[in-house]
Amino acid sequence: MKLKKLFFPFAVLFMGLLLIAATSHQDWLESHWHKPAATTTTSPHGWPDLEKNLAPEACAQCHAAQFSAWKESFHAHAYSPGLIGQFPHMGISDSNDCLKCHAPLAEQKLTSITELSASLKSKLIQPEGFDRDGKLDGVQLPLRHAGVTCAACHVRGWQRFGPPQRSTGAVGHIEGGAHGGFNAVKKFESSQFCASCHQFPQAYAINGKPMENTVAEWQQSRFPREGVQCQTCHMPDRKHEFKGIHDIQMVRKGLVFESSLNANIATFKITSKWIGHAFPTYVTPKVLVHIQALDQSGLVLKQKEWVIERKVEYRDGWQEISDTRLLPGESRMYVLATVPASATVVRFSVEVIPDNFYKGVYESLLSDALDADATQLINQALKQANLNDYQLYQHEEVR
Repeated sequence: MKLKKLFFPFAVLFMGLLLIAATSHQDWLESHWHKPAATTTTSPHGWPDLEKNLAPEACAQCHAAQFSAWKESFHAHAYSPGLIGQFPHMGISDSNDCLKCHAPLAEQKLTSITELSASLKSKLIQPEGFDRDGKLDGVQLPLRHAGVTCAACHVRGWQRFGPPQRSTGAVGHIEGGAHGGFNAVKKFESSQFCASCHQFPQAYAINGKPMENTVAEWQQSRFPREGVQCQTCHMPDRKHEFKGIHDIQMVRKGLVFESSLNANIATFKITSKWIGHAFPTYVTPKVLVHIQALDQSGLVLKQKEWVIERKVEYRDGWQEISDTRLLPGESRMYVLATVPASATVVRFSVEVIPDNFYKGVYESLLSDALDADATQLINQALKQANLNDYQLYQHEEVR
C-alpha cells in the first residue's frame, strides 16, 4: 500500500476529534474532554512556580508513587516515534487531530511546521518526554512530549480534578493546601471517563463495529452489572500503570487455558474469564494459537495454527476482513485431530503480537520517501514493535 493511501485512513485511526463524539456521557465529561485546556490566560494569584508547572516532573514532587507508575505506562509514551514519524506528511491540522488522544491538552498542540520539525529532532535526541527521575532542573521539553500526562486528565482551567477522596468518599470541592484544593468527581471512576479515546463513534463503524469499540464491548459484558469499570483492572488501587495487551501478566490473569490429549485427538480450550472487552480489543494485536505434534527428536509431525484478531484493511475505505476475537466470558475449543501414532509430545502454545497492525503500517511507510528524521523515527518504532512480541502460554502433554 502506498504512503499517500495511508495518510487519510491512518489519521482516522488516531483522530481524537472523532472520538469525542463517542462520549455519550453528559455535562461534566463532555466539558472536560471538549477542547481540554489546563490553563487560562492568567494563573491564580500567589501560586508558586511549582504549582503552575504542568510538567509531570512537577507533579512528581508531591505525587511520587503516581509518577513512578505512570512513567512506565503507554500513556507516558503516547507521543511515540511511530506516531510523530508520520506527522511531516500529514500536516499540522491532521497531526493535531491525532494529539487529541496522544497529547490531549490545548497546551500540547503543534502550532507550526517549524515547531513540528524541531519536535522530531528533539525526539531523536531525547526519546523520553520527561525526566525519569522526576527532576525539574534538567532540560524541559514541550509538554506534548510527555503524551497523556498528569494534566491531561487532572487539570482544567488551572483547577485540579480527581476521583472521590479516598479516605472519605467525598465529592465536590475539597479544600487543601496545594492548588487551592481539588475537585473530586465520581465520573473519574467510570469507564465513560476513558471513552473519549477508547471508543470510536458508531458513525465510523466497520461492519457495524467502530474500529476501536472497547467501551461498547465492556457495556455488553457482565462486568458493568458487577460494578467492574475500566479503572478496576487497568488502574487497580488507583495505580497509574494502565497495563494492557503488552503486559504478559495482565493478559494471563484474564484467560483460562485447558489442554488435553485423548487417544489421537488434542484439544485446547481458551476462556476469556476476566477480560471486560473483546480479546484482544482494537485492531492492532494478533494472537496465534498453535497445537503441534512432535516426535521424540523434537521434529514437528503435524501442526495447526489459529488466529485471534480483528483484521481490517483499507481498500477505498476501511473493510473488515475477519473478526475471530473472544468476547467476555466466551470459550473456544481448538482441535488437532488424528495425532500421528509416532508423536510422543503434543505442544500447546499461544503467542501475542501486540503491534501487528502497526508493523504493517511502519513497513509500508518505510517503502516510500520519508525525510531523514521521520525515517529514523519509524525505524525505531518498527524495531520496538518487533521486540514487543511474547509467548503467552506453553504446555506439553506427553504420550
